[in-house]
Amino acid sequence: MNEIYIFNVAKLAVKSIINTASAYPKPGLITPLDNDALDGTDWPCFVDGAMSLFQCYVNCASAGGDTQSLSPEDALTVLHSPAQIGINDVLRSTRGRLSLKGYVFALGLLSAAAGKLIAQRRILTPAALALTASAYVSGICARELYTLDPEGRRVFTPGEKAYISYGIEGIRGEAEHGFRLALRAAELFRKLTATQGQMTFREKCIHMLIDIMSVNDDTCLASHGGISELMRVQEEAGEILKLGGMITAEGTEAVFAVDKNIRSRGASPRGSAVIVSAALFILELCNMKLTRSGYDE
Repeated sequence: MNEIYIFNVAKLAVKSIINTASAYPKPGLITPLDNDALDGTDWPCFVDGAMSLFQCYVNCASAGGDTQSLSPEDALTVLHSPAQIGINDVLRSTRGRLSLKGYVFALGLLSAAAGKLIAQRRILTPAALALTASAYVSGICARELYTLDPEGRRVFTPGEKAYISYGIEGIRGEAEHGFRLALRAAELFRKLTATQGQMTFREKCIHMLIDIMSVNDDTCLASHGGISELMRVQEEAGEILKLGGMITAEGTEAVFAVDKNIRSRGASPRGSAVIVSAALFILELCNMKLTRSGYDE
């Protein structure tokens, strides 16, 4: 596969993560202006972690093209290696403060999907990307979540804890079920671009985030604050949308107020941020143009 295309896929993946993180105000989430997060991570640390994922996404996109003739199950086995290397790269670059596993998982699958589709000379559309990525992880919830033993002695991840306690499938379910929330966010971004010409890119990102927060069963919120915190954040996001979200002055003021409240409770809807990054990545991939030398933006 053309190396220019592979590098562009990886570049757009990292770009989507940083664009999401740089938007503000994001309730309970790190921004350049709110230099802290639930886990104590600061802005430079997050950027270092995101930048270290470039090679991971290069490898995922390349693997997607190279394994196009394999079954999705066999291709997923191949993808395990670059994903684990990516997590290790993040841990190394952030000195163990971050792993960004959700970003590795979701955007890694979408990178592989893009690689497979372009190797097959197919048009990149949101649906094609989402369904191709979803095929890699068919049955993952049954394999990795449904069989969890609450009495097991091993340490569970926040996502696993959320499933054991509340039956929430998190990013695994989002991927297996076709990235439904990411597609919802991508479509919302397109509608805002078409109908709200005055909105900046930053404002559209925050509006997308609030919309996703209102419906997403965020495992980070559930594992740290319980189901009550998850439901509270969903309700707060819903109230913001009723006020118009980032489209109106009242909604924007409400975002700042909810941000303050969520931070005071030590909550962080990081799962929703991953979905917004996936949505931006899908849109960026679909906007690439084929040239004689490869896919360029």
